[in-house]
Amino acid sequence: MLDAPRAASRRSRDWLCALALLALLSCGRTAGQAGVADAGSSDGGSGAATGSDGSSAGGTGGAPAAAGGKAGATSSDPGGATGQGGAAGGTAGAAGTTDRPTADVSGRWGLFVFEDPVGVFLQQEADGTITGQGCTSGAPGELPTTEGAGPGGCSALSGRVSGQSASFGFPTSATQFAYQANVVISADGQRMTGTLTTFANIPYPVAWRRVREGAAWLDRGDFMRPDPMDGPYELTLIPEESIGNEFVAGTPYWIRYQEHTILGQLGSFWTDEISPVGMGSPLRVGPVSAAVPELPDSLLLDFDATGFTGVTAITPSGGHYRFAITKASH
Repeated sequence: MLDAPRAASRRSRDWLCALALLALLSCGRTAGQAGVADAGSSDGGSGAATGSDGSSAGGTGGAPAAAGGKAGATSSDPGGATGQGGAAGGTAGAAGTTDRPTADVSGRWGLFVFEDPVGVFLQQEADGTITGQGCTSGAPGELPTTEGAGPGGCSALSGRVSGQSASFGFPTSATQFAYQANVVISADGQRMTGTLTTFANIPYPVAWRRVREGAAWLDRGDFMRPDPMDGPYELTLIPEESIGNEFVAGTPYWIRYQEHTILGQLGSFWTDEISPVGMGSPLRVGPVSAAVPELPDSLLLDFDATGFTGVTAITPSGGHYRFAITKASH
């Protein structure tokens, strides 16, 4: 058994209540939310959304793959968020229309900003077919893992890579539901960002990162501890201090900071992608390997003793956005 991933899974259970609140905050928003759009070719090409690297902190489910590629899902859709002002709907969708793989996802990956420390081992063929293994607790290795040894809740996995997009999934006997991921792969092949379907829907883009050789899962460092800044935050765009059209004035957005990870409508970021609090304000996030141009690849979060006081988000497409921020009640 992998003590570290299982311990992370137990610790992350308290995220569920908070994420329920965040889902309510994002419910029904249809305008200008930069996020991920489902994509997929009708002849079996992979669905696409956005991608990342790997971590465990709190969520619920995600968006099902949309055969034929649906772009511009609202945040109340399973896929997360791009409405009339969000350019993400369509850019991400286009990635699923090329049948020939242009990325290689072979290897071990960990999913982060999710309730459980999910891990997968992917083997990609020349035609884009993916086989392998997925586990609900820990990242499997090249050899299949049986129940009771190594990672937990493991099953055979299948999927496909199409262009820079991928879709893959695996069932779990322990939870009685399947995990289905639809992602866009970064150009350097180190990060996948997208949607995840389990038993419910995650209203924000999740991320995967590669797991190093010999590691049970992603390395958290010593950040698994409470922090006064932990919690959900509501964001409001300041248009006169912003450049770009991926985020829209008058549209409420949200993020959550928990155990030195960030999740929400500005993307998902792992602990080692965020500067230590001890280095002072602002927290510097990224830049990370970009998968979807409309999602920020770097953030600056101003803070004081009470929490965050301002956010600057920069997107790979050249957008530069300034947000006012308020800590939400739990």
